[in-house]
Amino acid sequence: MRLFLDEAEIALDLSCHDTFGAVIEEVMRRASVAGRIVHGIEVDGKDISLDEERKMSDRPVEEINFLHVRTTTSEALLKEAVDGAVCLSEALRHDIRAVVVFIREDNAYCAKVLCISCLESIGTFFQLAGAVFNGVRTGAFTLPEPASGESLKLPESPAEIPGIPQRLLDAWQAQDWSRIASIMENEILPHVEEWAVFFSAINSRKA
Repeated sequence: MRLFLDEAEIALDLSCHDTFGAVIEEVMRRASVAGRIVHGIEVDGKDISLDEERKMSDRPVEEINFLHVRTTTSEALLKEAVDGAVCLSEALRHDIRAVVVFIREDNAYCAKVLCISCLESIGTFFQLAGAVFNGVRTGAFTLPEPASGESLKLPESPAEIPGIPQRLLDAWQAQDWSRIASIMENEILPHVEEWAVFFSAINSRKA
């Protein structure tokens, strides 16, 4: 197996690191020493997900021809997450309000079409929020210094918002449009707006 770290080929004693998981663990250690974070993994020309990475952990290195590992800095990773979240939050707030309006106008068809996209966006948004929350709490991400004495307040972790995703899923499966509108408007939208303000504040302080 040939191993590349940020396009530079590196030598690794494969007798001591004979599985995919062991190699990745060593690469992550080296990246950490250099102050960088593993940001992407490509196996034989294909980018793999975190789930695929876990499933491949015990795979012998002899079965892999090329392994490319990309790294980045915590600052760049935070900026990427925040930039994506700012754009997504703007679209999401608009779509949630539109779904609620369609439901109240008894326009089930338009509500259903937009709601499908909205459900996917909600999941993506709170994944980004959760990643930033965990990164700040663990020290992987450092928030920018306040411009005027006022510190940034980290919103509640999406993982700690009790039962909202399941209640929304139950309402969707039952096609209970009244419940869907209530959950989106009164429970999800306030959390999206709180995190959107936080992300926008980070962006303005980095500018």
